[in-house]
Amino acid sequence: MKQILPKVLRTFCVAALLLAAAQSHPSLAQTSAPTAAPTPELVSITMVSVKPEMVAEFQNFMKNTTNPALKKAGLKWRAVWQSTPAAGDAFEYILVAPMEAFADFDGPSPIEKALGAQGFAGWQAKAGSLVTSVRRFVVRTRPDLSFEAKRTGPPKLAVVTSIHVAPNRNNDFESYVKNDFLPVMKQAQVSYRVSQAVFGGNVNEYIALTLRESFADLDKGPVATQVLGAEGAQKLAQKLPAGVVAHVERSISRFVPELSIMGPEN
Repeated sequence: MKQILPKVLRTFCVAALLLAAAQSHPSLAQTSAPTAAPTPELVSITMVSVKPEMVAEFQNFMKNTTNPALKKAGLKWRAVWQSTPAAGDAFEYILVAPMEAFADFDGPSPIEKALGAQGFAGWQAKAGSLVTSVRRFVVRTRPDLSFEAKRTGPPKLAVVTSIHVAPNRNNDFESYVKNDFLPVMKQAQVSYRVSQAVFGGNVNEYIALTLRESFADLDKGPVATQVLGAEGAQKLAQKLPAGVVAHVERSISRFVPELSIMGPEN
């Protein structure tokens, strides 16, 4: 994102994120695994680049002004992720929120509903003084390409992979994920969340989030290598038909619960 995934996944979702991408509001910020198979949902992703000297003020503005207004407007949840200095822009935040329908954009935004026209103008002026850029995207969650492991708390880190699939090769890619890659993630009991760009990016782009508990987890190597060994992981990769994937980018993002609006199940 400046297409959705290169940017979202360099910094996020929501992948994330897509991912986060994520399956739904429980899977973006949940503490337990869903009991029923989720259905695809639309998710709005807002990417915000904060002025380095304004990070503390931005966080306070989020906690004390923006989130209370969103809650007043009835927003059920919003997950906030931040790129890490390890791999990404440390001043970039990814805000992931549910969408009921595109018709939501025909009326006032949730912030304006809560604050009124005058209050919203003040909110916009303050928000604009804290950031250098804001971009919004819409993705659709792909639970059929995802696996959600049981959790005892909200996510901590996500390896975000932006996958650009070659034109007319989506079926080949999705078949590989379902039949070859997902079984490995299930064996490892590692959450893997996939979303697909709808607006704001390449429609052949997928956002994949692999949830990890710590940076130390990354020292153990890719999940497929941990499960299958180096030779097995190489054989798994070779099952993906040649020419299906045109481009891949990876980044690391951390979940920020103190800036998020957690759902009732949290």
